Amino acid sequence: MGAVAHSGDGGFPKSARLLHRREFLAVRQGGRSFAEGPLGASWLPRGADQGTTRAAAGESSPASARVGLTVSSKVGGSVVRNRIKRRLREAVRRELAFLPAIDLVLVARASSAHAGVEDFRSWLRRAVARMERVGR
Repeated sequence: MGAVAHSGDGGFPKSARLLHRREFLAVRQGGRSFAEGPLGASWLPRGADQGTTRAAAGESSPASARVGLTVSSKVGGSVVRNRIKRRLREAVRRELAFLPAIDLVLVARASSAHAGVEDFRSWLRRAVARMERVGR
């Protein structure tokens, strides 16, 4: 089987990802969080002063969302974890344009093993509404 080609409707580029442990920790320690359904989320608003080292390197602008994904071994074996990560990446890829300017860490919970891409997309939309109500 070959790789599935995606249409040109966007992607999940490195500039839209949290890549380093220190970025994940900064969001977890300095941001707000909640857990509901298949995912938990921690988020931190991106201001003009945040992300400047990566922005200076031409990787990201402070006005765009960056997302990091975490799937623990408690959720399942490697096959299950990788399936969850693929589905989550696809959901984020499709919803990325609608995310506010935040750094977001998504943590898969045990029930995420049974969730599909559309479930994750729906969860992301509800999470964005919840974050906006809280005032980020």
